[in-house]
Amino acid sequence: MCGITFIYNNNASNDHDESINEQTIRRMVNAILHRGPDEKKTMLRGSVALGHSRLSIVDVKDGSQPMQSDDGRFAIVFNGEIYNYKTLRCQLEQQKVQFKTHSDTEVILQLFIRDGETCVNQLRGMFAFAVHDKITGRLFVARDRLGIKPIFYYWDGTVLVGASEIKSIFASRLVEPKFNHQSIVNYLKYQFSVTPNTPFQSIYELEPGHTLSLHARSRPVIKSYWDLSFPEADAYDSSDESFWLQRFEAALDDSAISHMIGEVPIGAYLSGGIDSATTTYLLNKHYKNDVQTYTIGFSNLDNDESDISSNIARYLNVPNNKLTIDDNRPGGFLELLEQAIYHLEQPQRVAVDIPHFMLSQLVQSSHYKVVYTGDGADEILAGYDCYRQDSIRVWGNALEDPAQRRSYYYNQFASDFSQPHLRMLAGLHQAERQARVIDKFGCYPSWFDNWQLLGTIGRSLLNKELLPLMLKDPQMDALVEKMRPQLKNRQPLNQSLYIETKTRLPGWILWKSDRLSMAHSVEARVPFMDHLLVELAAQVPPELKLNGMDEKYILRKIMMPHLPDHPYHFKKRAFYTPIREWFFTKDNVAQLAHYMGKQAINEAGLFNADQVQKYLNKIVLMPKPNNNNAYYRMMQIEWGLMVVLTVQIMHHLFINKTASCFQDTV
Repeated sequence: MCGITFIYNNNASNDHDESINEQTIRRMVNAILHRGPDEKKTMLRGSVALGHSRLSIVDVKDGSQPMQSDDGRFAIVFNGEIYNYKTLRCQLEQQKVQFKTHSDTEVILQLFIRDGETCVNQLRGMFAFAVHDKITGRLFVARDRLGIKPIFYYWDGTVLVGASEIKSIFASRLVEPKFNHQSIVNYLKYQFSVTPNTPFQSIYELEPGHTLSLHARSRPVIKSYWDLSFPEADAYDSSDESFWLQRFEAALDDSAISHMIGEVPIGAYLSGGIDSATTTYLLNKHYKNDVQTYTIGFSNLDNDESDISSNIARYLNVPNNKLTIDDNRPGGFLELLEQAIYHLEQPQRVAVDIPHFMLSQLVQSSHYKVVYTGDGADEILAGYDCYRQDSIRVWGNALEDPAQRRSYYYNQFASDFSQPHLRMLAGLHQAERQARVIDKFGCYPSWFDNWQLLGTIGRSLLNKELLPLMLKDPQMDALVEKMRPQLKNRQPLNQSLYIETKTRLPGWILWKSDRLSMAHSVEARVPFMDHLLVELAAQVPPELKLNGMDEKYILRKIMMPHLPDHPYHFKKRAFYTPIREWFFTKDNVAQLAHYMGKQAINEAGLFNADQVQKYLNKIVLMPKPNNNNAYYRMMQIEWGLMVVLTVQIMHHLFINKTASCFQDTV
């Protein structure tokens, strides 16, 4: 696991180019040294510069990068893990390919030499890599199928600058940081920027499952090499539950085993949910060494589930290291949020990134480099409230009488959702409004209702010049057109799960998983994101994912016999961390003036300073919620203000260039 950087001037001669120099590429590597502090190296190859920061896990002794072929023609920088690299190596050795190292990096290099860009189809793992061919002048860049590992790039028509993190691109000094206003507005709606866009103007992510190829004096060519496909209509291999239980359980075991490569010990994040309990159970079942687990706890018992995690750890007989977070932490949480946002490089509307950031620091301090996480299970097995909300919509569509429909919403699901939330759902689910959504997206995305949560509050927080961007969104329109072929004739739940893999999964879940772990040089492995398991999950009938109102049905059916009794029967409960208590109390809000004061808001020019102050005053005076309705009203204000705060932090760090990546050190 590492950080990679590259620069390519496609109009430069092989002898000289001012943008290709040692200082520039070193600055880029130094900006992401946290991703791989074990070694840093750079390489100049005429019109191309490559850089690498290494976290030594596979072939610790000899896996140094950038790595060249024996004749010097090809060179590679690689970030990630290839879980089937030993099998691929054996195949290559049978064809008389000789290896100098035992690394998966060299396997990719030799595969590329043999097969060219189609080599990506044989790779099982998480990866982002770039290969340069000195003879043809070609640069080839690839990213894994689900977007577990990041790669970003800037292209001005002449120079291509790319890296594992955006801050590294800024460190090159070849790119001026500016916000993409549409992307910033979209964080108030979606919680992510729409691929391939990022929060920054002219900086894009290489989309998951895509490659980029650039030749001298040409333009980058981007291609898709993989896409997730769901069965059309009801074309499933079987409707028999036992058939799918056996296949899915075998695939879980296979994924967990495949992820156990490397020469360093492996730990696991363990919460009170079934996702991390599953990956911990599987690691403990198959791993030859003892398994260390890591858990977040809270001194505030309203948020604490560490007793459940400890019970799971005891049941599985694995050690449990607990990080307990106190709401009254000396110094507060602002400095931690600033650090997390520096690494995340995207706004947030919740505060869950802070505990995750702290937990990866605990893992690092215990001298572990690798952990299993349960990320991705909710996204492939319909684990969120939004999928249950969409079931309410579908069932409600069968009720023609408006009064009966309203009663159904407000009474049947009163214990699941607040009354304001149910009113919002009932309004959004009116027939004519549903028709407009379906016409726009080609289906009714399960996340659509949640995208409306900030509604009036979100709009009122924006500077009036940005309001039109709330109404028209060419970023999402472009993505929808790309998704339509895979949505046609699919079952509604599968349509939403497909959209999930193109939006929130890579744009928020996996983005956070990578950044918050690599901030402390920790590699997060995500067995639920093994592409073979994801492809199998797509073939599972929808009723085995969401069975009535029971989410992740097939996973819970498989795992319940292997886990202890659970007070919530392993039903999905959102991992919640305080927002108001950490940032928006009377005592804490004063320290936010640097970001949320009128002068700071007006300088950034993105938000309405008067409205920001209005909501700050309101939330400070709000009593602690004592029911779902009060919590819902406070949550909307919390989320809106968190987006403002984190955007303002980003403005200070990146637009004002105060972040460490802009420093002169090489």
